[in-house]
Amino acid sequence: MRNKILMSALVMAGCIGLTGCSDFLDAENKSNVESEKYFMSEEGFENLSTTPYFKLRAIYDGDPVNLFISGTDLYEKGRSNYADAALATYKNLNAENKTLLNFYKACYDGIQQCNTVIDYANKGAAGSNVQKRLNEAKFLKALYYYLLTQQFGGVPVSDSYITSVMTSFPRKSQTEVYGYIINLLKSVETANALPEEDHTGRVSMRAVYNLMAKVYLAWGWDTGTTANDDGSNLAVTDRTYFGLAAQYADKAIAGKTPSLSFSDMWDVKNDNNDDILFAIQYTRGISGQDETTTGNKQMAHFGNYYNDDLPETKYTDSQFPASEKLIYLFEPGDERFDGTFMVSQLRSYMSWYTEPVTDKTEILYYFPAWYTDLSTLDKYNTSAEGHKTTNVYSTSDPCIYIKVSINKRTGKITYTKSEQRYSVSRTQTSQTICVRKFDDYESKRNTTKGVSFHNIVLAHLTESYLMAAEAYYMAGDEPLSLQRLNVVRERAKAEKLTSYASYKRHYSDGTANSYNNGSGIGNVPFETNLDPIDVILDERARELCGEYYRWMDLRRTKRLVSYNVKHNSGVTSADDMKGPDGRIRWFRPLPQDVINLNGAISEKDQNPGYVAASTDGE
Repeated sequence: MRNKILMSALVMAGCIGLTGCSDFLDAENKSNVESEKYFMSEEGFENLSTTPYFKLRAIYDGDPVNLFISGTDLYEKGRSNYADAALATYKNLNAENKTLLNFYKACYDGIQQCNTVIDYANKGAAGSNVQKRLNEAKFLKALYYYLLTQQFGGVPVSDSYITSVMTSFPRKSQTEVYGYIINLLKSVETANALPEEDHTGRVSMRAVYNLMAKVYLAWGWDTGTTANDDGSNLAVTDRTYFGLAAQYADKAIAGKTPSLSFSDMWDVKNDNNDDILFAIQYTRGISGQDETTTGNKQMAHFGNYYNDDLPETKYTDSQFPASEKLIYLFEPGDERFDGTFMVSQLRSYMSWYTEPVTDKTEILYYFPAWYTDLSTLDKYNTSAEGHKTTNVYSTSDPCIYIKVSINKRTGKITYTKSEQRYSVSRTQTSQTICVRKFDDYESKRNTTKGVSFHNIVLAHLTESYLMAAEAYYMAGDEPLSLQRLNVVRERAKAEKLTSYASYKRHYSDGTANSYNNGSGIGNVPFETNLDPIDVILDERARELCGEYYRWMDLRRTKRLVSYNVKHNSGVTSADDMKGPDGRIRWFRPLPQDVINLNGAISEKDQNPGYVAASTDGE
């Protein structure tokens, strides 16, 4: 399937409430009659069925990813400032935001593609896989709507393929859209036309169950809990949907435990391993493909600038470096720290994966926040021949670092030890550790970002376990919740939790207490007796770092305000997250173009916390 996605075969114009819609045109610009005949054929319908998959790239490999990671507790302002300051800080966020519009359009474009596949399937398209493709399209349509509900709440629903200009689509409530999504997915479940598993990029039943768990979990939080406007004083009023979320998360798990270590699961050579339930596929080696531009950008995020003067260093966009909170969440012995971050950065970055490290020149080394003491850092440059020209950093707050300077005339090496706040380090060249879990070490080094052919993973086994942990807890079954959580921790070699109350969350107080000074980790500040949902969110931060969940996680669990105020340097108080109407911005604003061009939506339909842009003179 990966090689059958045709980037230029199908061209679509149209987005609900924004533009008119036309039939598909193939690369040879066939007439509408010829297109109709082609897409009813087995070859044409198979090609058509790939387009809803391909449209996911516009969301997960474009500006819309900012909606999933900006304005959270885990990713901060980097050397290149914010990718989208309004989304990151909530200040000046309004309905004219282009990232929001691009996301909205991409989702509805994908939905229209799904409706087209469904329409041709129902009209009797040829082929032995029609029922499979029909149910795949239903799943993908449900996924697009799920993403919309998490960002905007209620949205318009389109249930059919549109062939003419339509400018009136009433907005459905979030509950109505949840019901619509579940009905789509239940029809897929009932049809039983999809395989239990698939590792080629097509939808499987386990992916369907994973999405059903996501929807029920969000539905439970949105309609089965109450809280103050800022998210405080949370109370559970209805556990029904949480029970269903737990049930479907377990169906996605299917009795399996992780088959690979954390690092091996994310290794690009294992892209389609058994622990992956659904991913956007990328394939190198396609004839005529420019592999310096047609890959994805995921590995370019979550780091800083590492000196382009060295042609084999990793290219990054200097955005979304790890926050102070994130670097302290990893515990001693947790393999996910080394599996998530590039601890030892070589002059030839990708050779860390392909050649023995001892044979390469190391230029940067990052110690974890607090479980390696400062005496080890002091001795690092003399501990091995390959370390003598390495710049060494403690990934802590304050950051202790040793910088190397070499006299070009004499060759004399000078070491300078310094200290600065991590908030400074994450905006400086090379001084912040980068995420490596998405690295494609076979990629071609280029000054553009789209060089990775590592698949973008949207659902996997341990993510399903974490959903189960959250759902079981909210359904009232704490023992089962903890058991599901500990499966994830066991794979990571993290200490098993005997109870949620036993968990310790370490953090920085900005002083020398915040790194290991030789007396062990006991001196590093920590808090315990956390709410189990906070423990689960910490586990999600470690296990899912860099994956596109965090903003939706915080919105869903009503932690969006409290976590941003405490851990986002761009938010100083809850007032920063309020609009002119005094309401908290729990959702994104509906794009102004939607309000202007959709006759069934008006300014009064705008989400709380936003004032629609003026349309005077238009």
